[in-house]
Amino acid sequence: MIEKHRIGNFLILFLGLVLFEACDSKPQEGQIENQGAGQVIPDEKKPVFKFKETSFNFGTANEGEEITHEFEFTNEGKSDLLISNAIASCGCTIPEWPKEPIPPGKGGKIKATFNTTGKSGQQHKVITITANVKSKNAELVIEGEVFKKEEKNN
Repeated sequence: MIEKHRIGNFLILFLGLVLFEACDSKPQEGQIENQGAGQVIPDEKKPVFKFKETSFNFGTANEGEEITHEFEFTNEGKSDLLISNAIASCGCTIPEWPKEPIPPGKGGKIKATFNTTGKSGQQHKVITITANVKSKNAELVIEGEVFKKEEKNN
């Protein structure tokens, strides 16, 4: 009787492990998961970022001004481009990005606003874009020089 109980427990444990492994499928090497859809995209069909520019130099600004720039891009890949996040190197820069999928051949804009309050001198702000592209990240840069409030009257 005890032996049958142990065999039953072993079978339940074994089946549980088999089911757990079956549900825990991950993309194979050379593939990424299509975020939100749970699909695996082969390398040759992955979306591709093509930015019009990846760097914007605003020249000069006075402390307290807000500098806004839109980085335009196109999806030159063969599947929908999904941007999952955009993070700036400083809390003074706020990125905004499209939340909907960008189909192949279509484009969008990533808007970045740099608040110069409390900043002076040369500025170099990096915005890291995470998406379902092969490289995962794209970097955009806003740079220029900010003059202190006292300096602008001179």
